[in-house]
Amino acid sequence: MRKIAEFVKKLLGLQSARYLISSCAAFAVNYAVALVLNRLFEGITVFSVEIATAISFAISSQVNFWINRRWVFRSEKPPLPELGGYYSLALISFALKTYVFIEVMYRLIKLPLAVAMPVAEVIMFAVNYFVQKKIIFRRKSK
Repeated sequence: MRKIAEFVKKLLGLQSARYLISSCAAFAVNYAVALVLNRLFEGITVFSVEIATAISFAISSQVNFWINRRWVFRSEKPPLPELGGYYSLALISFALKTYVFIEVMYRLIKLPLAVAMPVAEVIMFAVNYFVQKKIIFRRKSK
């Protein structure tokens, strides 16, 4: 049991592992909210997927920003400039995921939304980590 605890502690010391956990938590929020809202809006509008993913993005991105800022990248800088950078990246990422990857997979390839969303998320995962690490939450060099 001690070895497992040591392993977990070592793993949580890795920024990339914390980022993965943070991303999974935000994705879980995004995924659940999007699926529920899509189901609610399905018979009301042809844009149910777009509306559901926009609302779920607004909620999950806040979850993701604050976890990344405090726990993943351990930033101590003022949050407002980071929030601006984060949302610039998040909006670009959201647009690519929603209006390129999900639209193609859901509308053209006819994959279920429950499949298209995780695939689109995986596509953007590495790019977002790199940009957040190197630009948005970059630590000042001493």
